[in-house]
Amino acid sequence: MLLNKTSIFKQTLLKSIVDYVRQSNEKLPPECDHVLSEQLIPTLDEKHCELMSVIENRSNEITTTEVAYERETTKLSEDTVYSTQLSPDGLCLLTNSDDKTLRLFEIPTNNLNENNHQQFNDLDAVLKLREPELIYDFVWYPRMNSTDPDSCCIFSTCGDNPVHLFDAYTGIVRCSYKAYDHLDELIAAHCIAFEPDGFKMFCGYNKSIRIFDINRPGQCIEERKTAERTSSVKQTGIISCIDFSQEFRGLYAAGSYNKSIGVYFEAKGDPLCILHGHNGGITHIRFSPDGNRLYTGARKDNMILCWDIRNPGELLATYERVVSTNQRIYFDFDPTFSTLVSGSSTGQVSIWDLKQEFVLPKMNFIAHNDCTNGISIHPTLPLLATSSGQRKFAGDITTIDEDNNDTNIDDEFNIKTIPRENCVKIWAFHPL
Repeated sequence: MLLNKTSIFKQTLLKSIVDYVRQSNEKLPPECDHVLSEQLIPTLDEKHCELMSVIENRSNEITTTEVAYERETTKLSEDTVYSTQLSPDGLCLLTNSDDKTLRLFEIPTNNLNENNHQQFNDLDAVLKLREPELIYDFVWYPRMNSTDPDSCCIFSTCGDNPVHLFDAYTGIVRCSYKAYDHLDELIAAHCIAFEPDGFKMFCGYNKSIRIFDINRPGQCIEERKTAERTSSVKQTGIISCIDFSQEFRGLYAAGSYNKSIGVYFEAKGDPLCILHGHNGGITHIRFSPDGNRLYTGARKDNMILCWDIRNPGELLATYERVVSTNQRIYFDFDPTFSTLVSGSSTGQVSIWDLKQEFVLPKMNFIAHNDCTNGISIHPTLPLLATSSGQRKFAGDITTIDEDNNDTNIDDEFNIKTIPRENCVKIWAFHPL
């Protein structure tokens, strides 16, 4: 549904973002209704999708297979893949699994270009990074380049532990970044994000954001409360995701599991506005490259909302997908910001053309036989990585009909045969 400057969602506005940025001598957003990219990527079409590789997770070990298939099992497996991320230089792929392990794969891009997509298989993990608890979030260092070993590092946060900085070559922990609560007990970050220059790391906690200087491991250099008692504008709940505007220095947005989105100015940490519109806790948030739009997604909420940052509280568009669980379902944009790609709880991948006014998907295709949770687009090549998997709970059982169970009337439940697919797939999109 396309929304044309209609303020239908509740907002708490402290001051005009544009006025605030002007007072801070920041570059102002251009006064235009919509910014389109003139540079195009190959058009995505169902007949031009080619599966290049499948990395399958089985029995807590990642193996490979040439084709994807539906697994039938009665066990509640522990190898669910939660997300995947391609590295900033596009040479590596990182996955996060339920076995508390990050796995790193090398993408053989030497023989690949925009006109030649050679299928590759047998991708084995070259490195495994194990955490002591379930991993909440992980990110590549934004200036990572494989030719510079010092920049090849991964930041990871897990339950009851500090943020760990892993060396992407050796797998060792270089250092840790710690945060403590009012009882002086160690607490874990729920999300990690970097300023565009890559020197400061912002981590989300309950009702607060802590800032770390990555060159000074240890405790944070600043803590910013998002729900101060004396403040008229508050963002409560756990800060679950953060993203920075690449265009307007110092502007960032934070999503909360309390269903709110806060827009902040980095210099002072002042909340500029609090946006409300989702039905569930915010799980993913992204600025557009021009800084004028903010895209947000939430758990148990089928809508990706596109907010107009120049007019806080006003929606430009909504993009519908299927998100029926609390799991994070990621979305991503191509490098030219002309295409939006999102997974779904049904395994379907939806692709929207952001150059068009219509917000119906340009194409849909079934990428997995289970929840497609991770989406990552290659920074230079027309490659797409998707991951699948989700936990199965007691709701995945069916009660036996007593009329059809004469021999085992004492059995109370019968576990269904559940299709599973815990894997990562790498797709190539051919130009028309």
